[in-house]
Amino acid sequence: MIRHTRADSAIIKSHWHPELEINTAFEGSSRFFINGRIEDVTPSHVVVINSREVHSSIPFFPQGGICVTGVTIQISYDFLKKVIPDYDNCYFILNNMAERKIQLLLEEMNKKCKTQDAAYMNIYAIKQICEIVYILATECCMKREKFEATSSESFQRFEHVLNYVHENYSSNLKTSEVAEHFFFSKEYFCRLFKKNTGMTFNQYVTQCRVIHAEQLLKDTNTRISEIAQEVGFSDEGSFIAQFKKYYSKTPGNYRKMITKNPFYD
Repeated sequence: MIRHTRADSAIIKSHWHPELEINTAFEGSSRFFINGRIEDVTPSHVVVINSREVHSSIPFFPQGGICVTGVTIQISYDFLKKVIPDYDNCYFILNNMAERKIQLLLEEMNKKCKTQDAAYMNIYAIKQICEIVYILATECCMKREKFEATSSESFQRFEHVLNYVHENYSSNLKTSEVAEHFFFSKEYFCRLFKKNTGMTFNQYVTQCRVIHAEQLLKDTNTRISEIAQEVGFSDEGSFIAQFKKYYSKTPGNYRKMITKNPFYD
């Protein structure tokens, strides 16, 4: 179980793993890109990532303060194979009732982390996870073969685009040049990007820069003008304006708030 805070939030690049992953949020949200579909983890929506699904995410934050914003549960493949013999043929899709049940179990687990005696926390966690797996197996299980082809060729190519942006966000990325680099027409590239992220290419690049800047404000003493340049903004003024859109504070005031917080280390 991973408990997420504003202080440790970050962009997660595309990857996959054999574990089953379940995500929920208590405040704020994260946008997940999972094998050609988009899902937002929010306080009212749990996201299940099935084993071996390629996924990435980008966080959004509540305004003010530092708090636990959500949890991620990763359930080991070996455990799932033991309790569900046909696990390799299972694909889980949440329905509304199952989603609410799992969300309540995750909320309870998060609260217990603060109060439960450490000696018994593992037992409690196993109990909750077994309940979650039971719900998935009995209420949400579909045949995996129906969903193995969800990753279309165009989205596989698009995953490479996202990785390229995450690796080169500090460069002067132009829509037409990136589209050409991946052999898309500019018009098709713009439509594809909006369809798969819910935002334009320039909006996504700006968001990446702001999130990386937030990490530098938190983790370093680098001057704000230097951070603006390091993450790819043309000048300090445009950086301050964009940062304020996302965090409702200037970079300088945000840094003061972070360093004064009692949970800041």
